[in-house]
Amino acid sequence: MPVLDPGRGRTKQSYFWAIARDDRPWGGDQPPAVVYSYAPGRGHIHASTLLGGYRGILQCDGYNAYKKFGGARSTDPPVTLAFCWSHVRRGFYDLARTGAAPIAAEALARIAALYRIESGIRGQSAEQRLAVRQAKSRALVAELVIWFAAQLPKLPARSPTAEAIRYALNHWGGLAQFLADGQIELDTNSVERALRPIALSRKNSLFAGCDEGAANWAAFASLIETCKLNNVEPYAYLKDVLERMVDGYPINRLDELLPWAWRAEDHVKP
Repeated sequence: MPVLDPGRGRTKQSYFWAIARDDRPWGGDQPPAVVYSYAPGRGHIHASTLLGGYRGILQCDGYNAYKKFGGARSTDPPVTLAFCWSHVRRGFYDLARTGAAPIAAEALARIAALYRIESGIRGQSAEQRLAVRQAKSRALVAELVIWFAAQLPKLPARSPTAEAIRYALNHWGGLAQFLADGQIELDTNSVERALRPIALSRKNSLFAGCDEGAANWAAFASLIETCKLNNVEPYAYLKDVLERMVDGYPINRLDELLPWAWRAEDHVKP
C-alpha cells in the first residue's frame, strides 16, 4: 500500500496483511470474515505481531515469514502449516500454455484430478471430506510426489519446470496436510479473493495520506469486505452502525453489530 512519506516528496511502500476465515466449504458454523492489518513492512516481525499467540491451522503460501510458525519452533499445541496447491499450479500454468512443456502439462492434469475430488465434497462435513480424501486423494498425492522426483533429473537444473517442481517438493509436508484434516482447503483462494478488491481500491485511491490513514483504511476495508462475505449491504451497515455508536450504543454489546450479527430488518429505526 503506497503511503505518503512527509519530507521526502514521495510515497513509501507499506503493506496490508490479510487474515481470512471461511468455514463454509466444510460446513462449519463460524461466519466468514477477513481482517486487513496495516504494517510498514512484510518481515516476520509483523507476522508475529498478528499471529504470535495463534495455535492451530495456518494455511498460507510459501512466504518465509509464515514458515517460522511451524515445525520444532512451535509451542505445544503447534501451529500446523498447510500450504497452497494453487501456488504450485501457478508455477506450471504459464509453461503449459505454450504447448511445448509436456511435463508441466501433465503436472497440471495431475493437480486437476485433486481439484475434481474437492469439487465433489465441497460443503460436506470435515469428517466426510477427510474420508473421501483418504480414499481417493491420498494415492494421487503419493503418486505425484514420486512422479515429481522422477522428472527432476531429466530437466536442466535452472529450467522453469525444474524450479516449479522443486517449489512443490520443498513444501510437500504442508501441501499434504489436507489429507489429515477435513477442515483444511486445497488452497488459499479465500484470502486471494479477499485481496482483489483491495488491489482495485489501491489503484483508484492512489495512496494513503499517512500511517494512521492507512490503518483506518484497513479497518474500514475489513468491515466492508466482511459485510460482502455475509451478504450484508456495506453502506447500509456502516451508516446504521456509526449512527448507533454516536448515539451511545452500549460498548459491551458491540459484538451485536459485527457484520454477521447485523441484519437490516433488525435495525430499522421507528
